[in-house]
Parts: sequence; structure tokens; C-alpha cells
Amino acid sequence: MIDCVNYLQVTGVPRKKSRNPASRRAELKRLMLAHETVSVERLCGLLDASPATIRRDLAALEAEGTLERTRGGAAVQVLRFADQNFAKRELEDVDEKHRLAEAAIRFIPAGGTVFLNDGSTIVAVAKAIVSSGLEVFAATPAVNVASKLAESPHVTTCLLGGFMRTTSLATTGHFTQSMVSQINADVAIIAPDAISLEAGITFVDPNDAALAQRMMEQSHHTIILATARKLNARCRVTAAAVSKISHLITGSAATIAELAAAGVTIIVAD
Repeated sequence: MIDCVNYLQVTGVPRKKSRNPASRRAELKRLMLAHETVSVERLCGLLDASPATIRRDLAALEAEGTLERTRGGAAVQVLRFADQNFAKRELEDVDEKHRLAEAAIRFIPAGGTVFLNDGSTIVAVAKAIVSSGLEVFAATPAVNVASKLAESPHVTTCLLGGFMRTTSLATTGHFTQSMVSQINADVAIIAPDAISLEAGITFVDPNDAALAQRMMEQSHHTIILATARKLNARCRVTAAAVSKISHLITGSAATIAELAAAGVTIIVAD
């Protein structure tokens, strides 16, 4: 069944000059991680700020040791691979991820328990939870997701323990799965690497697939979030068949006919 719901119409939210310095500098750092070296002129365009403002921000971040000023711009000094990789992915499909996140949190009951895996789409979900003021118990293997959730006094955040993956800064392995097995959740919100009728919910890493599978087993409902680029695609390891999905939330109705015909309940957040 296809349920097309207009949760938010986000088509390029304009950046505002009234943004406070702290949030502007956080955005500036994120852009620097993604692009490594950026000119003042380009930063002015991306952040809709004056050259003088950008130069003040760069000077402040240089004093923190975050970056190094260059002629006409700045460059990050030392990058963890995971930070840079995530920053680049976070810049992809930004509006669509925001719409998916807003749609997904409607399935979290107030005072309920939710599993969140890792990834830039799940960070968008964490931001939506915090901004909504929702009271919830959330368990996640992702350090950045847990950190964002911890900003809300209404969220009890459980960071699942385990071995830290340097590529994603998320925990993995037996200990992580063992903790999941002790938690009974209302809903698991999972962002896979790909989804297709034939292969199901798939991941590149077998540990990610195993953790998602365990989260789904421990939850009453499973909500899958997939941007358009992940639909009708397959990765190395299958976590579960599409029949295990309660709802699939995506941002495009263009390529969902096959999944819908198979009985997958789909919400198009456009």
C-alpha cells in the first residue's frame, strides 16, 4: 500500500544571516571536513555571511586548533577518516533526509523505546527527536547520534557498547548485539545501505547487517528509511527480507512500484 504524505515541503532551506556565531561555526567546521580546503568567497556563499564575518569565524576556529588559515581561505589540519567520510555523506540528499526524519519520528510513541542504527540519515532523525521535545528512550551504536540525542533533557540515551569502528565511529560486534538483546523496543528505525525486493534490507558490512537484524527482532515495529538512491539497489549482506518491514519511508515515488506490489507499506515524504 502506498501512503503519500506531505510531511514537509523542503526544497532548499535558505540560510539566514541571523544565525548565531556558535551554530554558524559548527556549520563551517562541517563544511571544512567535507571539502578539506575552502576559500573565504565560497564559504560566504555557502553560509550567506559577509567576508568579515567568515574571517572572524576562521580566526576563532584557528585559535581552537580546528583548522589552519591559508591565503584566501582555510584548510583542516588533521582529519579522522570517519569524520571526513561522514561529513561528505551528510551533505548528500540533505532535504530528503530531513523529510524522512520528520516522517519517522511520528512512529515513536511518547515515552517509548526506539533503536537507531548509524549513518547520516539517522543523525537527521536524532536532530528531529531533539527539536520535537519528544520524551523517549533511545539506544544506538553511533557516537554522533548519541551525542546529538544527549542535547535533549527529554531523551534517555543508551550508547550501545562494543568495539569502535574507525570508519564510522559506531560500535560493533558481540557486545553491541548482546546489549540490543536485553532491550525491548517499540520501534526500530533503520537506515540501510540499500533495499530491493529481491535482496531485502542490505548492508555493505556484515556487522551492520547483524546489528540491524537484532534490532528488528527486539522491536514491535520496523521503520526503514531509504533515500531515492538506495531504492532498488543491493549491497553485500542481507539483514532481513522486505516482509519484515512495518513501513518504508522514502522521498521519491518514482521507483517504489515493485516494492508496493509486494505488499510493502510505503510512505513518500515529499
